[in-house]
Amino acid sequence: MKMKMMILALAFAGAVSMQKVCADDQSNAAATPAGEVAAAPNEVTALDQFAIFWRQGGLTMYFIAALSILGIGCALERFCHLGKNRTVPDGFTAEVISLWKAGKFDDVAALCRDNNSMLARVVETMLQHKDSKDYQEVKLFAEDKVGRELRLENRKAAMLSMAATLAPLLGLFGTVFGLLGAFGTVAAMGEMGDASVLADDIGKALATTVAGLAVSMPCLFVFGLIKNRLNLYAVLLEEEVADLVNQLFVRK
Repeated sequence: MKMKMMILALAFAGAVSMQKVCADDQSNAAATPAGEVAAAPNEVTALDQFAIFWRQGGLTMYFIAALSILGIGCALERFCHLGKNRTVPDGFTAEVISLWKAGKFDDVAALCRDNNSMLARVVETMLQHKDSKDYQEVKLFAEDKVGRELRLENRKAAMLSMAATLAPLLGLFGTVFGLLGAFGTVAAMGEMGDASVLADDIGKALATTVAGLAVSMPCLFVFGLIKNRLNLYAVLLEEEVADLVNQLFVRK
């Protein structure tokens, strides 16, 4: 919940700052005297060009920017919290087997609490059935716990997938809306229409498509990396759980 609130706050701050940049650009343009020659095109900075591009996209750009910040926040959270130590830590299985066979179940429980990994939570489930004589039952409970843990991890990456899906759709929406304005300009001007006016309207319409694709492609790439990492950890987790069941319940 705190992570979501922080991401939303960053999105709001980014939108406000971009609105200020655009407002400053417009005020500077209005303050230029009528007889003064405008600045040469090569004097336009990258920030000024970005502000123009942002203003062309209109209100849709704010929603795309919010999705980009949401995607960045989700990617950072996943890369920070989806590591091998938080899923299948090295040496944990051997330590659990050693303590379990020695009958030190309290030490096993303490080890799981201190480790706080996905494998540790599966071992806690197995501890609840330590007196069971049916290893198939224990295996069923352990595999069910593994499935629930993996679903929770997949759910945490859903925001990144949503950003990758919605960003190009928002860009397309802005483009279609801008093209409606372009066709309206053609209809209003008729045969006296200026091709440069139509090109300007189309350029404004395409700005949102560019922004949407610029947000969607990195989000989709990072989402693929996260999914591949999670699939690898899922295989490792299943192997460790199968080894634990075999060592602790089958070979009693």
